[in-house]
Amino acid sequence: MLALSLLAGRYAMTPGQVLTGLLAGPAGEGGAALLWNIRLPRALLTAVGGGGLALAGLAFQTVFSNPLVSPDILGVANGCSVGAVCAMLFFPGLAGGRELSAFLCGLAAVACALALARVTAKDQVLGMVLAGIVISGLSSALLMLLKFVADPQRQLPAIEYWLMGGFQNGTWERVISVLILTVPAAAVLYSGRFSLKVLSLGDEQAQALGLRPGRVRLLAVGCATVLVAAVVASAGVVSWIGLMAPHLVRAAGRRDVTRNMPAVFFTGGALLMGADLFARTLTAAEIPVSIFTSLFGAVLLAYFLVRSRRKGAEPWN
Repeated sequence: MLALSLLAGRYAMTPGQVLTGLLAGPAGEGGAALLWNIRLPRALLTAVGGGGLALAGLAFQTVFSNPLVSPDILGVANGCSVGAVCAMLFFPGLAGGRELSAFLCGLAAVACALALARVTAKDQVLGMVLAGIVISGLSSALLMLLKFVADPQRQLPAIEYWLMGGFQNGTWERVISVLILTVPAAAVLYSGRFSLKVLSLGDEQAQALGLRPGRVRLLAVGCATVLVAAVVASAGVVSWIGLMAPHLVRAAGRRDVTRNMPAVFFTGGALLMGADLFARTLTAAEIPVSIFTSLFGAVLLAYFLVRSRRKGAEPWN
């Protein structure tokens, strides 16, 4: 998929041209400049972003023991959207303001959801889900209010387009910023994969095996939130990747969370790279990437539902 991302585009390149351009380095001209300044950073951004969203989805589904949980269960995506739109409205000239504001608001949304769950519910898992619904609703209301006060001719179209997700502004700076957040969070999740497997057995079993479920759950949720916030802050809202990538890996027979994390990461990256490839090659105008991720996700979920009816099993089995 990475090779296709480098080959395809409005200016099609042959494998030989790609190899020559890569060897020429960033200082090259023509095809080399196109590869190093546009296609390569964009391909890496989609690969790392898709992998991060997929890992976040796997973590949330394991923590909440529900294979239909999506990465924005605690309101992180809506929180990031509120932060980004605030920066676009009130600090349009601030360098990096949109990314920083989106990231901080996403973390704040999750912090509020966790605090609300702690004081309102005895069942921590159920409390997190319900608190996430509350925070998502509040964030959606704030987002609609911000769009209402935005300039309908100048600001509102930019806001709506950003909310649909896209990697057309992929740069090396954004690749580095996403890597700085994604690599540590993914490493922590991978190092704690055995604890996540024990947690999936239930809190009582986990406690009997000497594990502290609350601490493990909080750490996993925090890392997953960082993964989602890093992508949303850089590229807007990208839907379905975190839900579908773990399902595809499970459908291939890899159900052990201690072994399937790398497969989930690469599957998510491949899915998002494929969606981005369609987004930038099907028409002369760039199409928002979430249109393709949502379409693919809906079709895939429909396939799982049909297959489950034929086999008499759950859709995710």
